[in-house]
Amino acid sequence: MSEQPANGSPEDPSTGPYRGPRVHTHEPEPDHSDDPAYVTRTKFLTNVAVVTGGVMTAAILVPVVGFAVAPTLTDEEFRWVDVGPATEFVQNAPPYQNVSTSQQIGKVTSLAVSGPDPEADRRVFVRYGPKTGVVVPTPSAEESTAQFEARYREVVGSLTPEDFDLIVIWNRCAHLGCPSAFSPGSGGYVCPCHGGAYDGRGLVTAGPPPRPLDRLDVKVVDGNSSEPVPIAEVAANMKPSYKVLIGKPYSIDQEEQPFALHNPGEPVTGKLSYLYPFQ
Repeated sequence: MSEQPANGSPEDPSTGPYRGPRVHTHEPEPDHSDDPAYVTRTKFLTNVAVVTGGVMTAAILVPVVGFAVAPTLTDEEFRWVDVGPATEFVQNAPPYQNVSTSQQIGKVTSLAVSGPDPEADRRVFVRYGPKTGVVVPTPSAEESTAQFEARYREVVGSLTPEDFDLIVIWNRCAHLGCPSAFSPGSGGYVCPCHGGAYDGRGLVTAGPPPRPLDRLDVKVVDGNSSEPVPIAEVAANMKPSYKVLIGKPYSIDQEEQPFALHNPGEPVTGKLSYLYPFQ
């Protein structure tokens, strides 16, 4: 049988059997479990840790994201640059007389172009030559030398100024940005870094490049006029006042369709192109 207090009341479990004088009388703390505005020490410290972590994460990520995204969101400043008289670039135009397999077709000129700022400086190839679809014959294993020469004379001898155009190709390889070089023997462009190869119009023929070589806008104007003169007219009537202007760079696909300028390694078509949403 349990002992009863002196006053006969049951023993208070919160105070024990002692009923003498006390320094402090225990009072149960109020229950705030139903009060949404009440903040415990644990909750307060948790909130401080979350806010501090968020601030530190933002301090780290914002500069990184800004560095990666800002250049792609900012259009490069450009202007039309006068690179000289058209006679320097529009050369060896058809029609050709006494055609031979050593016939020089058109002209490719390597040129350093200065832009509005140092980042816009670049080396380019100004190419005057056959348009897309106009193919200059090359020898095949199935034909004799005489057969090839006859085929060559027939095709090349029938070319006219209407079959040629003027394009400007940036020498920056579309793989990792190494400088590509023009190969007179093949009439194309090669990258010494990773074996990227391009044809005469800068379209990919071999290697790792994800797209063709980039291009720059180009036009021929007469004197101070801003209106372009058709290239066929320039070739047929070469006036001293004709001059070549080079403008804004852009990227292309294998069908030579234009796109906004992309960085090296970035495709312009296909599923992988969606990995670069800011281009």
